[in-house]
This record gives sequence, C-alpha cells and structure tokens, in this order.
Amino acid sequence: MDHRKPLLLYFHVGHSTFVKKDIEILQGDFEIKSFNFISISKWKTPLLFMHQFFFIILNLFRSKLFVCQLSGYHSFLPALTSKFSSVSCLIVASGTDCHSFPSIGYGNYQKVLLGWFTKMSFRLCNHIAPKHHSLVESSYTYSSNDPALQGYLAFDRKLNKPFTVITNGYDPDLYIPSKKIKNQFITASGNLNQSYQYKLKGIDLIIEIASKFPECNFIIAGAELKLPFSTEHNNIRLVPKLKNEELLKLFSESEYYLQLSMAEGFPNALCEAMLCGCVPIGSCVFSIPEIIGNTGFILDHRSASELESLIRKAINSENKEYGIDARKRIINMYPLSSRKEKLIKLCKDLI
Repeated sequence: MDHRKPLLLYFHVGHSTFVKKDIEILQGDFEIKSFNFISISKWKTPLLFMHQFFFIILNLFRSKLFVCQLSGYHSFLPALTSKFSSVSCLIVASGTDCHSFPSIGYGNYQKVLLGWFTKMSFRLCNHIAPKHHSLVESSYTYSSNDPALQGYLAFDRKLNKPFTVITNGYDPDLYIPSKKIKNQFITASGNLNQSYQYKLKGIDLIIEIASKFPECNFIIAGAELKLPFSTEHNNIRLVPKLKNEELLKLFSESEYYLQLSMAEGFPNALCEAMLCGCVPIGSCVFSIPEIIGNTGFILDHRSASELESLIRKAINSENKEYGIDARKRIINMYPLSSRKEKLIKLCKDLI
C-alpha cells in the first residue's frame, strides 16, 4: 500500500513571496513538484511548453492535482490535461490575469496571444481561487482611461466556472513595529525599470507631489539603477531591491505606507507594512479599500492634486492610533491560518 503524500504539481512564473508561501502551506499535506515557467526571451517560450509537456507526462500517473499560480501560458497545458485525465486543475487568480489597462499596456489581455491562453486556461480548468472577490468582476472608477469593468469575467462572458475566494494570510509574529520616523513615507515595488510599472504603482504621482511636502521624506524601495523616470527632489530617496528583512526594517520605521497602484490583486507589501504599524494610504482599486478599511486614507481618483490633499489630511490628522489599528486589522482579517485551512481543504476537495 502506498503511504506517500498525494502528488501535487505546482506551476508558476517565478519564485515570488506568495508562491513560496503557498508551497510551504501545501507541502505539509502534499508532495510538491513545481515547474517554473519563466522565459526572458520570447523565442524560448515554445521550448518551455515542450519541457512542461514532458514534465506533466512523466508525473501524470502519480499526480492528484495541478495548481497554477495565475492564468497564462504556463496554465494552459495543465488545464488542458485535466480535460483528458482524472487530475483536476486549480488556478489561483492573482491580478494581472484579471486586469486590462490599455492606458499603460498592463494586464494579460493587452497581449492577444497571452490573453487567449489566459482565457482558455480559465475555461479548461476545474476551479478558480481568486485572492479577492474584485478579481472575479468589479467596477473601476480610479482612472477614466481604462475599462470600467475589471476581473476575469469582464473579459470572458462565456466563462462559467466555480470559484472560491481565498485571500492572502499573514503571521503577525514576523512583523515587529518600531519607533517611527515622523513624516516618513515609503512605497515598495519591483520591476520599476519597466516603462509601465512606475505609473502602475503610482510612482509618478509621488514624484509630482513630493516638492509640496519639504517636511516629509519619501522612500521608493525596489528602484533599479536605470529607471524610466527621474527625480531631483531632495526629499525622495531611491532604494534598490532589498532582502525581505531589510525591507521590513524600513516599513517598521516609516510612519506611512503608500499603495497608489492602478491595479492590484491582493498586495502583500501593503499588508506587511500595516503589520509593521504603518498608516496606509491607498488607491481605491480592487482589494485595497477593504484591506485598509477605516485605519488609513483612500485616494478615490488617480490625481496628483487629490493625493496632495490626502497626504496633507494624513499628516495633520489628530488620530495617532491609525498605525496600531492597521496592524490589528490585518491580524484579525487575514490570518495565515485561514488561507492555510481554506487552500488545503479546497485542494483535497478537488482530488
């Protein structure tokens, strides 16, 4: 009799924080074999498909479940295989696979071929696990230059697939608030060397309003050496990509965290900063208003003048408990135990 754990094949496009977390969650109940479908060169994508095909075939006999982080090229073969085998396929919808922002060229549906693979993966899979209900379908009013409906259903009205919303979860013991540096703001983002990213994350708005607040310091973490923007403001500090513990130290000493994204799935950095006691200031998009709740400030529209007013309101606020309340909110609403319990149960139900 085979007493081994059931085999789960996990497909992703890079070892991001949430990929590592989910693998760690699942490996207690499953044997995990992961496949990293990431290609720097487009011409290598067909080779990756071939490699993935043989990976699936070699492991198909023992496999009990396919899990794909995001929908895209990498999820197509697992989803297709689930139609011709007894192995189910679960797609964790996380953000870019549910977004389309033509004003900055962001989202899977901005590329015809990638959009097709994304759509077909959702249609072929057995179940979808979006990280927030807004990724299924939601109205969008933050910027008038982009579609007013977002979410994977907005881009495929024929899709009729069962789904289970499972938000991210966090262990509060990993995030320790410390003494704050007054009027220090921080935001964190990767891939800022890509032309669309600095608008996607609202970095351009920060640069535009920084000179209005000489008494404040603005830290942009994750800035590479070559950036598609420039700043000569003395109160803006560009910090290169940091190790996680170094980033958390910056979060812990900063008074405010800025999450001014045009689009998000379920932003890890925002939640981590709130756990570090930062007062959150975020855009009114997708999961961000729910995450922040009444513990911070919401930017209703993508507007530098509105952001200036909001920051002025924040630094003049007499409520000194925002940061404490922000930490409590994440602890109470998004415990790691909840994601662990729901994700493991869903995976077992699909076997």
